Amino acid sequence: MMEVKSCTKVAAADNTVSRRALLSGFAAASAVAAVAVAPNAQGSAVLQELGISSDQAENPQLITAYERFYEACAELKDAQDRLEWLADEWRHQWPLAPEELLLGANAQDGRYTMPAERDIIGRYLVRDTSDLTKRLAPKFRRENRKTCFALRTADEERGHLIKWTQSKPTGRTAKALERNRAYRLKAIQECELRIQLAEQYEAETARLRRVSGADAARQSVRDAGALLRKAADDVSQCEAWTLVGLGKKGEALTVTAGDLLKLTGSDATPLGQLSRFVASVAEVTRRASA
Repeated sequence: MMEVKSCTKVAAADNTVSRRALLSGFAAASAVAAVAVAPNAQGSAVLQELGISSDQAENPQLITAYERFYEACAELKDAQDRLEWLADEWRHQWPLAPEELLLGANAQDGRYTMPAERDIIGRYLVRDTSDLTKRLAPKFRRENRKTCFALRTADEERGHLIKWTQSKPTGRTAKALERNRAYRLKAIQECELRIQLAEQYEAETARLRRVSGADAARQSVRDAGALLRKAADDVSQCEAWTLVGLGKKGEALTVTAGDLLKLTGSDATPLGQLSRFVASVAEVTRRASA
């Protein structure tokens, strides 16, 4: 049986959590926590107050919704696996951006607003720095063996070229004026070179994404993620009649709200406590059904 947790990584990366789903999972976790610390009779009373029986059959609507959710998890994992296979298959044909187009390092941290160098399926491309001798000092290359760079684009360079061609060199002396004219000419030539390199690089990477089917494969992952979130929301809207049903609702929430639960799970707040309860519900249910 497929581990539901395997869906968490990509689903959480493109996550849209509904308030209703979040509160539903928290309510389920709170109920289980109350039963766990209460004697049997008191625990049954808690469940009865919530309208949940410890010995009745589960809500058929919840069972059906959870089955669709589980199928959506499998579909998402299949789409992810196909995308990873495509990345491996085309890695050797994917070109590195020319050194002239590289800007700031460590772009994999998301620190820049400009685009970063990426692989065929859109992941940050972390490259070897040892041969980047034109722009990186030896000390930096020794301390940063691999990194991802922000990139110049053809559109950006065209904008720079317009500014340089429209600029008027000035100088307080004839020597300064001549120096500024030479600097402007050099800047124009470098812009033109970068535009040519960027156009070639962008055309080739676009061609490879097209012929490989990478864009379609990435869209398949996004579509599968959207279906998973819809299935999880359907689970959250079904009433649970048993503790197992509560666990299923919590399990669905831990997948679709994975990032939120991680962010709040260590908080010393009521939200953090509820997040830890939700995760516990899902884990207990998973172990019981394994």
